[in-house]
Amino acid sequence: MHIGSRIQKLREEKGLSQKEASFGVISTSHYSNVECGRFVPSEDVLHLLADRFEVPVAYLLDSEKYDPVLQSLLEEYEELLSQETDHISRFTTKHAAKFTYIPSLLQESTFNVLKYIDLVRAGEIKQAQIHYTKEIIHLSKTDIETNKPLLKNYLYISGLYCYFNKNYRQSISYSKAILELAREEETMAKAFYNMSLALFQLYDYADALDYVNKAQQQYINLHNWKAACDCYNLAATIFVELNKMSEANKQIQKGFSVLGDTVSETSAKLYHNLAYIQFREKNYYDALKTINQCIELKQKVRSKNLIISYTLKISILFHLEDFKAIQGNLQQLQQFNLQERESIQLRYMESKMYFAVREFPLYERKMQGCIQYFRKNEEWKLLKEAARHLSLYYANHKKYKLAHQYQDLCILSYQRLMMEVKGGETE
Repeated sequence: MHIGSRIQKLREEKGLSQKEASFGVISTSHYSNVECGRFVPSEDVLHLLADRFEVPVAYLLDSEKYDPVLQSLLEEYEELLSQETDHISRFTTKHAAKFTYIPSLLQESTFNVLKYIDLVRAGEIKQAQIHYTKEIIHLSKTDIETNKPLLKNYLYISGLYCYFNKNYRQSISYSKAILELAREEETMAKAFYNMSLALFQLYDYADALDYVNKAQQQYINLHNWKAACDCYNLAATIFVELNKMSEANKQIQKGFSVLGDTVSETSAKLYHNLAYIQFREKNYYDALKTINQCIELKQKVRSKNLIISYTLKISILFHLEDFKAIQGNLQQLQQFNLQERESIQLRYMESKMYFAVREFPLYERKMQGCIQYFRKNEEWKLLKEAARHLSLYYANHKKYKLAHQYQDLCILSYQRLMMEVKGGETE
């Protein structure tokens, strides 16, 4: 970590070439050496570059200067992120000026790592990924290895970044690096849990179950009941995929016994997963009752994750052939401020409804749009399901060329899913 990397970032944000940035300050070759860290610029040069990039002089001049007041704020920020609190946004707004153009390279890195955690915690995954690419990706383990707390957080968020980018094996490698670095129970529990999530995505259910059980035990030892319940939820999901519904249900009931009557996002997830188990066991009326409890609870806690539960509810209603209720729920969902992916999921449910009521032109148009989105965004699981559905539809209507076209997409998505599991490269 050196001042040159900060200078390079500022130049790129301004859209300048090295020649344009260095003009009238130092030679382009000299400037290139500054960005690469091969040369430390003089104070005069830093003053001129600060003016060119329109940043405070201290931002370039005091890159090694430690600010104890700022450090206290960073520690408070980290503490708030570890709690169930709504005060985080007020805290960051109040201290926004202090968190802008942090002179110390080390303290700025600390803030950017915490900001990523903040965005993920708020469910702003897309913004978190953009933030990582812009502010954190230039860091490396060696840059910050002397600062153990920062290094642990860096490894943790890098694992999340890879997970959200569907690079599950790299995500696991970051979690393993955390385990090599620290032996604190909470740190180990987080690493075990994240490894379980990644292994689940790789269909390695046995190892995923092993790691989530390890995480669960660590959280129980720490009396962190919310995190322990997250583990019960994940374990239940794994057992569902293994078609062990009785074991899945046991995990959910353990979660309920730990949380008691607590009204929280975690208890809502327990209801959601219980409804899914009942749905898989074809207990549709019980599933509908449970998912309604889940939605009611999520509304109480102002959950940002309502769409997934409404999607399950609509799936249940499909099996009950209550198309009027399906249409009502779809209309209700349209009133939400949905993200693009959620809107596409809604359209996907609509297309299947139109298929069920034999409104085939609407079905075709909406399903084709969903498939286009799934293909573009590499949503292979959904693409496989949707392409197969449309392919069978065209085959039944003797439109064999179109059926073959969508069957090819179904095969492509299956191949990509297998490549993810094997850790292979895609084209």
